[in-house]
Amino acid sequence: MSYKTGRVSPGNVLFIGLSILALLFFYSGNAGALSQYYVDRGCAACHGTTLTTCDGCHHHGSTGLQAQTDKGTYTPGEALGVTFDGGSQTGWIRAILYLDNVEVTRFAGTGNPPQGRSGPNSGFPILFNTTAPATPGTYTYQAAWFGNSIDSGNSPNTHGEVRVSTNSFTVTAGADTTPPTVSSTSPVDNATGVAVNTAVTGTFNEAIDNATVTAASFLLKAGVDNVAGTVSLNSAGTIATFTPSAPLADNTTYTATLTTAITDIAGNALAAAHVWRFTTGAGADTAPPTVSSTSPDNNATGVAVNTAVTATFNEPIDPATLTAASFLLKAGVDNVTGTVSLNSAGTIATFTLSAPLAGNTTYTATLTTAITDVAGNALAADHVWSFTTAAAGAVVPSSTDDDDGWFGCAMSPSGGRNGGILGTYGPLILLALGIAIRRRVRRRKE
Repeated sequence: MSYKTGRVSPGNVLFIGLSILALLFFYSGNAGALSQYYVDRGCAACHGTTLTTCDGCHHHGSTGLQAQTDKGTYTPGEALGVTFDGGSQTGWIRAILYLDNVEVTRFAGTGNPPQGRSGPNSGFPILFNTTAPATPGTYTYQAAWFGNSIDSGNSPNTHGEVRVSTNSFTVTAGADTTPPTVSSTSPVDNATGVAVNTAVTGTFNEAIDNATVTAASFLLKAGVDNVAGTVSLNSAGTIATFTPSAPLADNTTYTATLTTAITDIAGNALAAAHVWRFTTGAGADTAPPTVSSTSPDNNATGVAVNTAVTATFNEPIDPATLTAASFLLKAGVDNVTGTVSLNSAGTIATFTLSAPLAGNTTYTATLTTAITDVAGNALAADHVWSFTTAAAGAVVPSSTDDDDGWFGCAMSPSGGRNGGILGTYGPLILLALGIAIRRRVRRRKE
Protein backbone atom coordinates (compact mmCIF):
# COMPACT_ATOMS: atom_id res chain seq x y z
CA MET A 1 0.00 0.00 0.00
CA SER A 2 1.32 3.50 -0.80
CA TYR A 3 0.27 7.07 -0.19
CA LYS A 4 0.25 9.99 -2.63
CA THR A 5 3.18 12.36 -2.41
CA GLY A 6 2.51 15.58 -0.54
CA ARG A 7 -0.36 14.25 1.55
CA VAL A 8 -0.31 13.24 5.20
CA SER A 9 -2.53 10.34 6.09
CA PRO A 10 -4.94 10.52 9.07
CA GLY A 11 -3.05 7.62 10.61
CA ASN A 12 0.20 9.58 10.56
CA VAL A 13 -1.51 12.60 12.12
CA LEU A 14 -2.87 10.42 14.92
CA PHE A 15 0.51 8.77 15.40
CA ILE A 16 2.37 12.08 15.61
CA GLY A 17 -0.17 13.61 18.02
CA LEU A 18 -0.15 10.63 20.36
CA SER A 19 3.63 10.50 20.27
CA ILE A 20 3.82 14.11 21.40
CA LEU A 21 1.36 13.48 24.24
CA ALA A 22 3.30 10.39 25.31
CA LEU A 23 6.54 12.38 25.42
CA LEU A 24 4.84 15.04 27.47
CA PHE A 25 3.54 12.35 29.83
CA PHE A 26 7.02 10.93 30.43
CA TYR A 27 8.66 14.33 30.81
CA SER A 28 5.86 16.06 32.68
CA GLY A 29 7.35 15.34 36.10
CA ASN A 30 9.50 18.41 36.30
CA ALA A 31 7.48 20.52 33.91
CA GLY A 32 4.53 21.15 36.24
CA ALA A 33 5.61 20.60 39.82
CA LEU A 34 9.03 22.15 39.41
CA SER A 35 7.58 25.28 37.91
CA GLN A 36 5.04 25.61 40.71
CA TYR A 37 6.94 24.45 43.79
CA TYR A 38 10.58 24.55 42.80
CA VAL A 39 11.10 27.45 40.45
CA ASP A 40 8.52 29.81 41.96
CA ARG A 41 9.50 29.10 45.53
CA GLY A 42 13.21 28.56 45.08
CA CYS A 43 13.11 25.00 46.35
CA ALA A 44 15.83 23.82 43.94
CA ALA A 45 18.47 25.66 46.00
CA CYS A 46 17.95 23.12 48.79
CA HIS A 47 16.71 20.03 46.97
CA GLY A 48 18.42 20.17 43.60
CA THR A 49 16.85 19.94 40.19
CA THR A 50 16.17 16.20 40.24
CA LEU A 51 13.55 14.92 42.67
CA THR A 52 14.20 11.65 44.44
CA THR A 53 11.57 11.81 47.19
CA CYS A 54 8.25 13.52 47.74
CA ASP A 55 9.91 15.58 50.49
CA GLY A 56 11.09 17.92 47.77
CA CYS A 57 7.55 19.15 47.14
CA HIS A 58 5.58 18.47 50.23
CA HIS A 59 7.42 17.81 53.46
CA HIS A 60 10.53 19.22 55.06
CA GLY A 61 10.27 17.07 58.15
CA SER A 62 9.69 19.85 60.64
CA THR A 63 10.03 18.90 64.29
CA GLY A 64 9.38 20.43 67.69
CA LEU A 65 6.09 22.10 66.76
CA GLN A 66 3.90 23.55 69.52
CA ALA A 67 0.46 25.18 69.45
CA GLN A 68 -1.11 27.10 72.32
CA THR A 69 -4.32 29.10 72.74
CA ASP A 70 -4.00 32.53 74.29
CA LYS A 71 -6.46 31.62 77.09
CA GLY A 72 -7.94 28.54 78.67
CA THR A 73 -11.57 29.68 78.86
CA TYR A 74 -13.71 31.59 76.35
CA THR A 75 -17.30 32.61 75.86
CA PRO A 76 -19.06 31.60 72.61
CA GLY A 77 -17.82 33.68 69.69
CA GLU A 78 -15.07 35.39 71.69
CA ALA A 79 -11.87 36.32 69.82
CA LEU A 80 -9.36 33.48 70.11
CA GLY A 81 -5.69 33.31 69.13
CA VAL A 82 -3.47 30.27 68.63
CA THR A 83 0.31 30.66 68.61
CA PHE A 84 2.04 28.06 66.42
CA ASP A 85 5.78 27.82 67.10
CA GLY A 86 8.82 25.57 67.22
CA GLY A 87 9.19 24.69 63.53
CA SER A 88 12.76 23.77 62.63
CA GLN A 89 12.60 24.28 58.87
CA THR A 90 12.32 27.34 56.66
CA GLY A 91 10.50 26.18 53.57
CA TRP A 92 6.89 25.75 54.61
CA ILE A 93 4.23 27.07 52.24
CA ARG A 94 1.24 27.44 54.54
CA ALA A 95 -0.14 26.56 57.95
CA ILE A 96 -3.73 25.54 58.71
CA LEU A 97 -5.74 25.43 61.94
CA TYR A 98 -8.28 22.59 62.17
CA LEU A 99 -11.12 21.72 64.54
CA ASP A 100 -12.37 18.14 64.20
CA ASN A 101 -10.62 17.89 60.80
CA VAL A 102 -12.46 20.94 59.48
CA GLU A 103 -10.35 23.91 58.46
CA VAL A 104 -10.94 26.93 60.71
CA THR A 105 -8.39 29.38 59.33
CA ARG A 106 -5.01 29.43 57.63
CA PHE A 107 -1.86 31.48 57.36
CA ALA A 108 -0.68 31.51 53.77
CA GLY A 109 2.42 33.63 54.17
CA THR A 110 3.39 36.54 51.98
CA GLY A 111 4.70 37.11 48.48
CA ASN A 112 3.64 35.86 45.10
CA PRO A 113 3.28 32.93 45.24
CA PRO A 114 2.61 33.01 49.01
CA GLN A 115 5.41 31.64 51.18
CA GLY A 116 5.35 31.02 54.90
CA ARG A 117 8.92 32.09 55.41
CA SER A 118 10.36 35.58 55.60
CA GLY A 119 13.81 35.75 54.05
CA PRO A 120 16.12 33.21 55.68
CA ASN A 121 13.86 32.86 58.72
CA SER A 122 11.21 30.25 59.30
CA GLY A 123 8.41 32.75 59.79
CA PHE A 124 7.57 31.26 63.19
CA PRO A 125 5.76 31.94 65.42
CA ILE A 126 2.53 31.98 63.44
CA LEU A 127 -0.56 33.53 65.02
CA PHE A 128 -3.92 32.12 63.99
CA ASN A 129 -6.82 34.48 64.72
CA THR A 130 -10.34 33.06 64.94
CA THR A 131 -13.34 32.99 67.29
CA ALA A 132 -14.31 30.45 69.93
CA PRO A 133 -16.91 27.82 68.97
CA ALA A 134 -20.53 28.84 69.45
CA THR A 135 -21.45 25.80 71.54
CA PRO A 136 -20.19 25.47 75.13
CA GLY A 137 -17.84 22.55 75.71
CA THR A 138 -14.21 21.46 75.76
CA TYR A 139 -12.23 21.66 72.53
CA THR A 140 -8.79 21.06 71.07
CA TYR A 141 -7.50 22.53 67.81
CA GLN A 142 -4.94 20.91 65.52
CA ALA A 143 -2.33 23.12 63.85
CA ALA A 144 -0.80 21.83 60.62
CA TRP A 145 2.62 22.82 59.31
CA PHE A 146 2.90 22.90 55.52
CA GLY A 147 -0.78 21.93 55.42
CA ASN A 148 -2.15 21.38 51.94
CA SER A 149 -5.81 22.32 51.47
CA ILE A 150 -6.76 18.68 50.93
CA ASP A 151 -5.15 17.57 54.17
CA SER A 152 -8.30 17.30 56.27
CA GLY A 153 -7.19 14.22 58.16
CA ASN A 154 -8.83 11.77 55.78
CA SER A 155 -6.02 9.23 55.42
CA PRO A 156 -4.37 8.52 53.00
CA ASN A 157 -4.84 12.09 51.80
CA THR A 158 -2.58 13.54 54.49
CA HIS A 159 -0.31 14.95 51.83
CA GLY A 160 2.85 15.32 53.88
CA GLU A 161 1.52 17.72 56.51
CA VAL A 162 2.71 17.69 60.11
CA ARG A 163 0.09 18.27 62.80
CA VAL A 164 0.22 19.09 66.47
CA SER A 165 -2.67 19.53 68.91
CA THR A 166 -3.22 22.61 71.04
CA ASN A 167 -4.01 22.52 74.71
CA SER A 168 -7.63 21.79 75.61
CA PHE A 169 -9.75 24.87 76.22
CA THR A 170 -13.27 25.46 77.47
CA VAL A 171 -16.12 27.44 76.00
CA THR A 172 -18.51 28.45 78.77
CA ALA A 173 -22.16 29.27 78.34
CA GLY A 174 -21.75 32.77 79.73
CA ALA A 175 -24.66 34.71 81.19
CA ASP A 176 -28.02 33.82 79.67
CA THR A 177 -30.07 36.98 79.24
CA THR A 178 -32.34 35.79 76.45
CA PRO A 179 -36.01 35.16 77.29
CA PRO A 180 -37.50 31.79 76.36
CA THR A 181 -40.00 31.49 73.54
CA VAL A 182 -42.85 29.12 72.73
CA SER A 183 -41.93 27.22 69.59
CA SER A 184 -45.16 25.24 69.15
CA THR A 185 -48.47 24.38 70.78
CA SER A 186 -50.96 21.54 70.67
CA PRO A 187 -53.68 22.02 69.64
CA VAL A 188 -52.35 24.63 67.20
CA ASP A 189 -53.80 28.12 67.27
CA ASN A 190 -57.36 28.27 65.85
CA ALA A 191 -57.63 24.49 65.50
CA THR A 192 -61.15 23.12 65.14
CA GLY A 193 -62.74 19.75 65.75
CA VAL A 194 -60.40 19.10 68.67
CA ALA A 195 -61.23 16.01 70.73
CA VAL A 196 -62.81 16.80 74.09
CA ASN A 197 -60.34 14.53 75.89
CA THR A 198 -57.26 16.25 74.49
CA ALA A 199 -54.31 17.44 76.55
CA VAL A 200 -53.00 20.96 75.87
CA THR A 201 -49.24 21.44 75.48
CA GLY A 202 -46.75 24.24 74.90
CA THR A 203 -43.22 23.51 73.68
CA PHE A 204 -40.38 25.92 74.54
CA ASN A 205 -37.11 26.59 72.75
CA GLU A 206 -35.11 25.91 75.93
CA ALA A 207 -35.43 24.33 79.33
CA ILE A 208 -37.92 26.01 81.66
CA ASP A 209 -37.69 26.36 85.44
CA ASN A 210 -40.05 23.65 86.65
CA ALA A 211 -41.10 25.69 89.69
CA THR A 212 -42.54 28.42 87.47
CA VAL A 213 -44.90 26.14 85.51
CA THR A 214 -48.02 26.01 87.66
CA ALA A 215 -51.80 26.15 87.43
CA ALA A 216 -51.44 29.92 87.81
CA SER A 217 -48.98 30.33 84.89
CA PHE A 218 -50.53 27.80 82.47
CA LEU A 219 -54.24 28.58 82.16
CA LEU A 220 -57.07 27.11 80.13
CA LYS A 221 -60.39 28.97 79.94
CA ALA A 222 -63.80 28.67 78.34
CA GLY A 223 -64.79 32.29 78.11
CA VAL A 224 -63.94 33.71 81.55
CA ASP A 225 -64.21 30.36 83.36
CA ASN A 226 -61.03 28.53 84.30
CA VAL A 227 -60.83 24.86 83.37
CA ALA A 228 -59.69 22.59 86.19
CA GLY A 229 -56.67 20.45 85.45
CA THR A 230 -53.08 19.52 86.31
CA VAL A 231 -49.93 21.07 84.89
CA SER A 232 -46.64 19.21 84.34
CA LEU A 233 -43.26 19.68 82.66
CA ASN A 234 -41.36 16.92 80.87
CA SER A 235 -37.96 15.78 82.14
CA ALA A 236 -36.10 17.88 79.55
CA GLY A 237 -37.95 20.96 80.79
CA THR A 238 -39.13 21.94 77.32
CA ILE A 239 -42.78 20.75 77.14
CA ALA A 240 -45.50 21.97 79.50
CA THR A 241 -48.73 19.97 79.55
CA PHE A 242 -52.18 20.94 80.86
CA THR A 243 -54.33 17.85 81.43
CA PRO A 244 -58.02 18.67 82.02
CA SER A 245 -59.58 17.02 85.05
CA ALA A 246 -62.69 16.18 82.97
CA PRO A 247 -63.49 16.08 79.25
CA LEU A 248 -63.99 19.47 77.68
CA ALA A 249 -67.40 20.58 76.44
CA ASP A 250 -68.40 19.80 72.85
CA ASN A 251 -68.23 22.52 70.19
CA THR A 252 -66.69 25.05 72.56
CA THR A 253 -63.88 27.56 72.06
CA TYR A 254 -61.11 27.47 74.65
CA THR A 255 -58.22 29.87 75.29
CA ALA A 256 -54.86 28.67 76.60
CA THR A 257 -52.32 31.07 78.12
CA LEU A 258 -48.69 30.74 79.17
CA THR A 259 -47.98 33.79 81.35
CA THR A 260 -44.82 35.81 81.93
CA ALA A 261 -44.47 34.12 85.31
CA ILE A 262 -42.78 31.28 83.40
CA THR A 263 -38.98 31.60 83.26
CA ASP A 264 -36.05 29.63 81.90
CA ILE A 265 -33.55 28.09 84.29
CA ALA A 266 -31.48 31.31 84.16
CA GLY A 267 -34.48 33.30 85.43
CA ASN A 268 -35.42 34.98 82.14
CA ALA A 269 -39.20 35.32 81.81
CA LEU A 270 -41.31 35.04 78.68
CA ALA A 271 -41.24 38.46 77.01
CA ALA A 272 -45.05 38.39 76.74
CA ALA A 273 -47.86 36.00 77.55
CA HIS A 274 -48.36 33.39 74.84
CA VAL A 275 -52.06 32.95 74.00
CA TRP A 276 -53.79 30.57 71.57
CA ARG A 277 -57.30 29.29 70.96
CA PHE A 278 -58.98 26.13 69.70
CA THR A 279 -62.52 24.78 69.31
CA THR A 280 -63.64 21.31 70.29
CA GLY A 281 -65.68 18.95 68.18
CA ALA A 282 -68.25 16.46 69.35
CA GLY A 283 -67.18 13.49 71.40
CA ALA A 284 -63.95 12.03 72.65
CA ASP A 285 -61.04 10.72 70.58
CA THR A 286 -60.55 7.03 71.32
CA ALA A 287 -58.74 6.01 68.13
CA PRO A 288 -55.02 5.17 68.42
CA PRO A 289 -52.63 7.08 66.17
CA THR A 290 -51.00 5.32 63.25
CA VAL A 291 -47.75 5.76 61.32
CA SER A 292 -48.57 6.74 57.77
CA SER A 293 -45.02 6.80 56.35
CA THR A 294 -41.36 6.54 57.24
CA SER A 295 -38.08 7.72 55.80
CA PRO A 296 -36.11 5.73 54.85
CA ASP A 297 -38.75 3.29 53.66
CA ASN A 298 -38.92 -0.16 55.12
CA ASN A 299 -36.21 -2.40 53.59
CA ALA A 300 -34.63 0.55 51.77
CA THR A 301 -31.03 0.00 50.60
CA GLY A 302 -28.21 2.33 49.66
CA VAL A 303 -29.28 4.83 52.34
CA ALA A 304 -26.85 7.70 52.95
CA VAL A 305 -24.90 7.30 56.19
CA ASN A 306 -25.79 10.82 57.33
CA THR A 307 -29.53 10.49 56.77
CA ALA A 308 -32.09 11.54 59.36
CA VAL A 309 -34.78 8.98 60.22
CA THR A 310 -38.37 10.24 60.25
CA ALA A 311 -41.88 8.94 60.84
CA THR A 312 -45.12 10.69 59.90
CA PHE A 313 -48.27 10.15 61.95
CA ASN A 314 -51.90 10.47 60.88
CA GLU A 315 -52.62 12.95 63.70
CA PRO A 316 -50.76 15.16 66.19
CA ILE A 317 -48.70 13.32 68.77
CA ASP A 318 -48.26 14.31 72.40
CA PRO A 319 -44.72 15.75 72.30
CA ALA A 320 -44.06 14.69 75.88
CA THR A 321 -44.33 11.03 74.83
CA LEU A 322 -41.80 11.27 72.00
CA THR A 323 -38.38 10.67 73.58
CA ALA A 324 -35.12 8.81 73.02
CA ALA A 325 -36.77 5.89 74.84
CA SER A 326 -39.82 5.77 72.54
CA PHE A 327 -38.07 6.41 69.18
CA LEU A 328 -35.16 3.99 68.89
CA LEU A 329 -32.56 3.27 66.22
CA LYS A 330 -30.38 0.18 66.50
CA ALA A 331 -27.66 -1.69 64.65
CA GLY A 332 -28.25 -5.21 65.86
CA VAL A 333 -28.66 -4.85 69.62
CA ASP A 334 -26.66 -1.64 69.88
CA ASN A 335 -28.51 1.64 70.25
CA VAL A 336 -27.54 4.50 67.95
CA THR A 337 -27.12 7.85 69.69
CA GLY A 338 -29.07 10.83 68.43
CA THR A 339 -31.69 13.43 69.25
CA VAL A 340 -35.45 13.11 68.82
CA SER A 341 -37.73 15.97 67.82
CA LEU A 342 -41.30 16.64 66.71
CA ASN A 343 -42.37 19.24 64.16
CA SER A 344 -44.63 22.12 65.16
CA ALA A 345 -47.73 20.36 63.81
CA GLY A 346 -46.95 17.34 65.99
CA THR A 347 -47.14 14.91 63.09
CA ILE A 348 -43.51 14.25 62.06
CA ALA A 349 -41.00 12.69 64.45
CA THR A 350 -37.31 12.94 63.52
CA PHE A 351 -34.31 11.00 64.82
CA THR A 352 -31.17 13.06 64.08
CA LEU A 353 -27.89 11.17 64.27
CA SER A 354 -25.09 12.29 66.58
CA ALA A 355 -22.57 10.80 64.10
CA PRO A 356 -22.78 9.22 60.63
CA LEU A 357 -23.97 5.64 60.45
CA ALA A 358 -21.67 2.79 59.44
CA GLY A 359 -21.59 1.82 55.78
CA ASN A 360 -23.17 -1.40 54.47
CA THR A 361 -25.03 -1.92 57.75
CA THR A 362 -28.65 -2.77 58.47
CA TYR A 363 -30.43 -0.57 61.02
CA THR A 364 -33.78 -1.05 62.73
CA ALA A 365 -35.98 1.88 63.80
CA THR A 366 -38.75 1.46 66.37
CA LEU A 367 -41.62 3.68 67.54
CA THR A 368 -42.91 2.19 70.77
CA THR A 369 -46.38 2.13 72.30
CA ALA A 370 -45.22 4.77 74.79
CA ILE A 371 -46.10 7.29 72.05
CA THR A 372 -49.63 8.69 72.31
CA ASP A 373 -51.74 11.23 70.51
CA VAL A 374 -52.81 14.41 72.27
CA ALA A 375 -55.91 12.64 73.58
CA GLY A 376 -53.74 10.03 75.31
CA ASN A 377 -54.36 7.16 72.87
CA ALA A 378 -51.21 5.04 72.42
CA LEU A 379 -49.97 3.35 69.27
CA ALA A 380 -51.71 -0.01 69.04
CA ALA A 381 -48.35 -1.77 68.57
CA ASP A 382 -44.70 -0.90 68.12
CA HIS A 383 -43.98 0.32 64.60
CA VAL A 384 -40.75 -1.26 63.35
CA TRP A 385 -38.87 -0.82 60.05
CA SER A 386 -35.38 -1.53 58.76
CA PHE A 387 -33.02 -0.12 56.16
CA THR A 388 -29.46 -0.71 54.95
CA THR A 389 -26.86 1.98 54.44
CA ALA A 390 -24.66 2.47 51.41
CA ALA A 391 -20.90 2.08 51.50
CA ALA A 392 -19.16 4.96 53.19
CA GLY A 393 -18.13 7.26 50.34
CA ALA A 394 -14.63 8.63 49.81
CA VAL A 395 -14.14 12.30 50.64
CA VAL A 396 -13.65 14.36 47.48
CA PRO A 397 -11.65 17.58 47.96
CA SER A 398 -13.54 20.66 46.85
CA SER A 399 -10.77 23.25 47.10
CA THR A 400 -8.96 24.39 43.97
CA ASP A 401 -5.77 25.17 45.88
CA ASP A 402 -2.55 23.55 44.68
CA ASP A 403 -4.05 22.39 41.41
CA ASP A 404 -1.40 20.30 39.69
CA GLY A 405 -2.79 21.39 36.36
CA TRP A 406 -1.93 19.72 33.07
CA PHE A 407 1.10 17.74 34.11
CA GLY A 408 0.33 16.62 37.68
CA CYS A 409 2.72 15.94 40.51
CA ALA A 410 6.42 15.56 39.83
CA MET A 411 6.73 12.32 41.74
CA SER A 412 3.35 10.60 41.46
CA PRO A 413 2.07 8.74 38.36
CA SER A 414 -1.42 9.52 39.59
CA GLY A 415 -0.72 13.19 39.20
CA GLY A 416 -0.98 14.61 42.71
CA ARG A 417 -4.29 16.03 43.94
CA ASN A 418 -6.09 16.50 40.65
CA GLY A 419 -3.99 14.01 38.81
CA GLY A 420 -3.24 16.36 35.94
CA ILE A 421 -4.57 15.59 32.47
CA LEU A 422 -1.62 13.39 31.59
CA GLY A 423 -1.19 11.93 35.05
CA THR A 424 -4.79 10.73 35.00
CA TYR A 425 -5.11 9.72 31.34
CA GLY A 426 -1.50 8.71 30.66
CA PRO A 427 -2.20 4.95 30.56
CA LEU A 428 -5.02 5.46 28.05
CA ILE A 429 -2.75 7.62 25.90
CA LEU A 430 -0.09 4.90 25.92
CA LEU A 431 -2.67 2.28 24.99
CA ALA A 432 -3.90 4.39 22.08
CA LEU A 433 -0.31 5.01 20.98
CA GLY A 434 0.41 1.31 21.00
CA ILE A 435 -2.63 0.62 18.82
CA ALA A 436 -1.61 3.38 16.41
CA ILE A 437 1.94 2.02 16.13
CA ARG A 438 0.65 -1.47 15.47
CA ARG A 439 -1.68 -0.24 12.75
CA ARG A 440 1.14 1.77 11.16
CA VAL A 441 3.47 -1.25 11.12
CA ARG A 442 0.78 -3.45 9.57
CA ARG A 443 0.13 -0.88 6.84
CA ARG A 444 3.81 -0.71 5.98
CA LYS A 445 3.92 -4.48 5.64
CA GLU A 446 0.96 -4.30 3.30
